[in-house]
Amino acid sequence: MTSRTPRIACIGAGNIGRSWAVAFARGGAAVRLFDTVPAALERARSAIEATATDLEQMGRLPDKQALLDRIQVSTSLSEAIEGACHIQESVIDDLEVKRRVFRDLDAAAPDTVTIGSSSGELPVSKFTDELPGRGRCLLVHPVNPPHILRAVEICPTPWTDPWAVESSTRLVESLGMVPLKVSREINGYVINRLQYALIGEALHLVGAGYCEPADIDAALKHGLGLRWAFLGPFETSHLNASQGYLQYMLTDEEGARRLMTDVGARYPWNHALIEKIHRYLEASLPVSAMPAHQRERDRTLMSLMQRLQERKGES
Repeated sequence: MTSRTPRIACIGAGNIGRSWAVAFARGGAAVRLFDTVPAALERARSAIEATATDLEQMGRLPDKQALLDRIQVSTSLSEAIEGACHIQESVIDDLEVKRRVFRDLDAAAPDTVTIGSSSGELPVSKFTDELPGRGRCLLVHPVNPPHILRAVEICPTPWTDPWAVESSTRLVESLGMVPLKVSREINGYVINRLQYALIGEALHLVGAGYCEPADIDAALKHGLGLRWAFLGPFETSHLNASQGYLQYMLTDEEGARRLMTDVGARYPWNHALIEKIHRYLEASLPVSAMPAHQRERDRTLMSLMQRLQERKGES
């Protein structure tokens, strides 16, 4: 390690905490993984080594041992955060547990250290409101597992200082990850709200007898999920119409509104919102070149399906 090597403290050695440790170490950081339960740290050691082996075998990690050497475990909070430029909390989503952990972190860490929470549902403001150093606390929430998937939500509380947001964003980008900038808090933030909207309707369709669980999974694995592997829902809709998103949403506006209401998505959208999204899409996927964009989508789908078939044959 050099004096310029960034140090990161990962608090909580569960699935998210140890995956974050690998993600930070892959980015070149020296990581201290902390947990109050020695058995959790032992499990984390084994899981991290297995993960590093898989990354190396898949050609995603040039030097397994170098990564393992950058991750140390600790049962001492003061030791874990010593010299850290960022602390990433990944304990259970329980309000009182989070309050206690953040109280300890705020008391022990210098004012210049950002403290990010991996909270999947609880707004960070709920457990940082009384902290003297609450201005450096914010949401830094990954898609699991963060050592593989790239999306990370970054969201300030009402009192988070701008420098903390900027610092956390730069850190995430330095790992080769994609920061999703959420402007203000909402329960579940963006990723989980999208996920649970789909999960809720899946439960409804199975529970009401419209289909079986296998049919829901097949709809994603062999349909929607393949497109969403490389296109977002707005991009998918844009490419489904020859004139793009405006045409997709407004050709049968009454039907679109009726279906959204039926599935519980009752947000009162207007034409100005649809036009705003269309302008965003037009910047990278102009309607004037729609046939070429659709062909590229199709070629990517075929390539993805071929690769998945090859992997299935290998297994």
